[in-house]
Amino acid sequence: MTQAGSDDVDNGREMRGSVEIKDRAISRTAIAATLKDPRVTRTTGGFSRLTGRELPRADVTLGEDTIAVNLYIGVTWPSQITEVTESVHATVEAALATMTGLHVHRVNVLVSDTTLDTGFSSTSNTEESQIIPPRPPTAGPAAMPVALLFGFALLGVAFVAGREFLIAHGHLGGSPWIADAVSWIARLHWQSWMIAAAIGAAVLGLLLLFMGVKPRTKTHSGLGASVPTVWATPTDIARLCSAAAQSTHGVVDAHTVVTRRKIEVRIERDRAVDAEHVDATVREALAPTLSVAAGGRRLTVKQSVAAPTRVS
Repeated sequence: MTQAGSDDVDNGREMRGSVEIKDRAISRTAIAATLKDPRVTRTTGGFSRLTGRELPRADVTLGEDTIAVNLYIGVTWPSQITEVTESVHATVEAALATMTGLHVHRVNVLVSDTTLDTGFSSTSNTEESQIIPPRPPTAGPAAMPVALLFGFALLGVAFVAGREFLIAHGHLGGSPWIADAVSWIARLHWQSWMIAAAIGAAVLGLLLLFMGVKPRTKTHSGLGASVPTVWATPTDIARLCSAAAQSTHGVVDAHTVVTRRKIEVRIERDRAVDAEHVDATVREALAPTLSVAAGGRRLTVKQSVAAPTRVS
């Protein structure tokens, strides 16, 4: 009798309710853990809030008993991006595991912005931890427009089928489109324009096959090791390079263009400074950034002499 009474109490406790963790709560937990690192910048309010581009931002995917997070952050410069992101990765993973009790399957840290902070000193005592390499960010599939087109086409077919159904049951007047179309096709015979139509159909079919198998374009570049866990956009890499180049002596202005194969830094130097000295100094200043962000790209430094300042 005592044992039975104990089982009844346990079953009653189990049936009292359930625990549900919302994606928004997990997102806020990840953001709060991210902001513990002083090298992470915060962008909020105004236009950023209207466009949903606030930083840091967390996109959460919640499975049955696992969590995956895409974390978008901004980093102050000059900070070692790999150190910051690895620190954020470890902190967020630990916070989510502690707060939710669920298995953290993946935390993707993506650098979406950089902010110049000349008073910032970069230090890191973070211990290296084993990190699961996440998938690199990629653009939307090339076949997406075709999928949308076929979606609208299927909606059109559904509309025609509904119209034919109403006409067949006498609920709607008018001529049936399907019967007229079949009758028109039955009266067709070979004509010269069908050659162009056949060629066009073959070209369109090959194009659709190509769009279906075409790999998705990578939108970010991996930073750090051979198996990167952190990515930055080409725009952010260009900003880092421009900031590093402009901080060197003799450089008046700097602009960087990052492509798949090269990083081209265009600088305007003071006419009083030697060109070879500026080139060597700029390359030396860019070395720390390129060590983690070059991604096999070739560095090119182009110089021009800044126009003299007119004093009126």
